[in-house]
Amino acid sequence: MYHSGKNQFICISFLACIFMLPLLTFAQSDKLNELFSVRAQNEPLGAVLDRLSRNSGLTFSYNPDQIKAEKLISINVEKQPLHEILKKLLNPADFGYRISGNQVVLFRHTVEVTPMPGALQPVQVPPPAPAIEVLRDTIYIQQLKTISDTIIVKDTLTRFDTVFILRKSPDDRVGKDDIFRDRISLEKEMTKEWQFSLGPVFSFIKSKTQFSGSDEYAEKIRKFKEVNTSDPLSFSIGIDFEAAYNQIAISTGVHYTSLIENFEYNYNISTGGYYRKDTIEFYYTDDPPATIYIIDSTYIPVDQEQYGYDNKVRHNYVDIPLMFRYNFPVERFLIYARAGVIAGIHAGSSGYYIEPEDRKVGLISELNIRPLVMSYAVGAGVVIPIKRKLVFNTGFTFRQGLQDIYNDFPITHKQMAYSLHAGLIYRIK
Repeated sequence: MYHSGKNQFICISFLACIFMLPLLTFAQSDKLNELFSVRAQNEPLGAVLDRLSRNSGLTFSYNPDQIKAEKLISINVEKQPLHEILKKLLNPADFGYRISGNQVVLFRHTVEVTPMPGALQPVQVPPPAPAIEVLRDTIYIQQLKTISDTIIVKDTLTRFDTVFILRKSPDDRVGKDDIFRDRISLEKEMTKEWQFSLGPVFSFIKSKTQFSGSDEYAEKIRKFKEVNTSDPLSFSIGIDFEAAYNQIAISTGVHYTSLIENFEYNYNISTGGYYRKDTIEFYYTDDPPATIYIIDSTYIPVDQEQYGYDNKVRHNYVDIPLMFRYNFPVERFLIYARAGVIAGIHAGSSGYYIEPEDRKVGLISELNIRPLVMSYAVGAGVVIPIKRKLVFNTGFTFRQGLQDIYNDFPITHKQMAYSLHAGLIYRIK
């Protein structure tokens, strides 16, 4: 009875192993076919295998002397099976691998020894068969000595498989280098080759108009500055194109810019305060000789008329900038300074202005507006990498107009603006 139960247990265990073997084989095969990504630029092979170990959850065991773990390699692989990545890291003709659970053992193939031409080959000289004479009831043991004058050259081939197991420290936790391992270093991207980028950009602008003129308009200029105040709703949106060579970049693009200001103006006009009609008649008398009488006179009382304006003054432009930028690498980022010019093509204006000769107001659209206004710009910012070909660009810019925005107007209007911009740049090449 005992032997029967034992035999059943052995049989069940054997069947379970048979069914589990395909599952284990499938799991190992599935791990080798799982897709991974790895990037390296002039890094030791051992460091790249360590990074691949963290990404895949596998432990790589190898002899560092065999695979030359300190050798510098460069690789850029996106979502490829593990076995294809291992073929790129190690030459399949020289190295192989086998997987056991979560451990992958890397080993060098055995090299067959090919005899050199002219080298002596090992010769095995069989000893002569001893002549043994067998006598009944008598045993003779003869000592035989083999004498050979042939030189035997032996070549010993040593086979070994040394496993190097990397032990991880408990303090080897996942840090920022692991979290942001897909982000590139922009300093390494600054090569002596032309690189081209394209992307959208948006800016928040705070604009202000600067007024100037001759001394006779000093009071009017003071009034202009009082009624025209900056508005925080100015903006610009467009597309930038950039060409970079090493640390220098040249950018241009097309932007739609709307510079907005507040116009708040109140004034009064007084009417009346005089006689509408005076009739003078002469009555001649003897004493005195002549008397003048004023008759039929109507007095117009004083009337105050108040006018008030509170609206927006808008100047819209299609800007074409030409900016020169110099980059300073800091870790993975770039800090830059830039300067250039902006050609603003007038695209419409609206709002009111104070007439220079009196207190009344007029429409800006009726003025002779300059069709092209040039400005200079300076600024600084930072470029942050996001993906291999995508970066985030942000910074600030100061803009100063070089020309009056109106033609034939006695008071000069020049626009000044501060802007904060942000945009995404995609590398084309």
